[in-house]
Amino acid sequence: MNFEKVHEKLIKIVGEENVSVDVMDLICYSRDASEIVGLPQFVTWPLTAEQVSEIVKLANEEKIPVVPRTAGTSLSGGPVPVNGGIVVDLSKMNTIIEIDERNFTALVEPGVVVAELNEQLERRGLFFPPTPASDIAAAIGGSIAVNAGGIRAVKYGVIGDWVLGLEVVLPTGDIIWTRKTKARKCVSGYDLTKLMVGSEGTLGIITKALLAVHPLPEARLSALAYFKTVEEVVECVYEAIRRNVDPSAAELMDRYTLIAVSKYTGLSFPGEAGAAVLFEVDGMRESVERRLIMLESIFKKLGAIDYQIAKTPEENAFIWKSRKAALAAIASLRPSFITCDATVPIEKLSSLLNGIEKIARRYDLLIPCFGHAGDGNIHPMILFDEREKSEVKKAYKAVEDIVRVTLELGGTITGEHGVGASKIKFIEAEHGVTLEVMKRIKKTLDPNNIMNPGKVF
Repeated sequence: MNFEKVHEKLIKIVGEENVSVDVMDLICYSRDASEIVGLPQFVTWPLTAEQVSEIVKLANEEKIPVVPRTAGTSLSGGPVPVNGGIVVDLSKMNTIIEIDERNFTALVEPGVVVAELNEQLERRGLFFPPTPASDIAAAIGGSIAVNAGGIRAVKYGVIGDWVLGLEVVLPTGDIIWTRKTKARKCVSGYDLTKLMVGSEGTLGIITKALLAVHPLPEARLSALAYFKTVEEVVECVYEAIRRNVDPSAAELMDRYTLIAVSKYTGLSFPGEAGAAVLFEVDGMRESVERRLIMLESIFKKLGAIDYQIAKTPEENAFIWKSRKAALAAIASLRPSFITCDATVPIEKLSSLLNGIEKIARRYDLLIPCFGHAGDGNIHPMILFDEREKSEVKKAYKAVEDIVRVTLELGGTITGEHGVGASKIKFIEAEHGVTLEVMKRIKKTLDPNNIMNPGKVF
């Protein structure tokens, strides 16, 4: 690669103010929220799909990797330039182009932050249901690229379920719409939208998204219950779903998470509690109140140690305080952590949590677990000190063991964080020969392998 030549061409495409080769900028773009690290040669901030297209065409000519990025909140190394190249930061493409209240759609650019979209929607009595836990920072483009889930996936599904169509810059530089109609039903041709959702920037760069949105529920309240064991929490989640409580969230926190949250926030919990479950229900007010009564009866039936049921928005916010503090609270316990994304059928959730407990004891590590019990998606946080080589080795062995147990239980290596660079070594164990079909698709669309190489495969 002729560095100066590429630098000059990038300046012509996006302007000098939107290209950087400054070492401090390059370092800032060398990480996401995972343990993966990689330094780019260039960082660019395009403003239009046409500029993105020109960058990709240049990369094809020069055989340079192109790595799309929005907010960088990824937990799998997806936007990290592990092979160097050009980072295409789409954060300046952050316009909410249209909110169509009559058709319940929103047309947005990839840099729009999820929480900001919901702020605008709520003013119109609407909301975008699939909300990642990091919604105050996570952007739409990256969230679609990994098919992010979140706390409300148990009722509303993941982000891909709400994407109607995408404008995408292909690895050749061509700009296409996978589907542009606002009609909810469209079965003409291959479903290219689903192909791009979750492709983690390896098949193209998302430059616009047509999203479905939903009327805002009249009421949204929560209930928190403490049990002696994780098995009782899992049974509680099963009962709530089976009895048609229809929770919009069903979150689990194990004892280690509760202890961390208590130290971090000062919130107390019953000393004999081995785990907690937090439910949210939404809908018409009368329905919400009736379903909270149903939850209370389930708590009593299953022998909850204690429980709290919100009756006001203020009480609701207080109940959620512990769950929202979980990741930061746990991370404060040790210098380093690796967050896993183990997901199994709900029936196997207790087995997974017990398996993780055994792995923690095997390697003498602290591995608190929390996550989305309603859809079997748990986030074990493996705590260690990266300055101690022996601890680093044990931490990565623990990751391998958690993945092995997850797959043995009929689960998947990632439910919402994506494969990125951190889970590449495990993907063949899950998909087997099917992986070859994915590689053929990648080769067809990206023959020069410039689009986010070193990810997924």
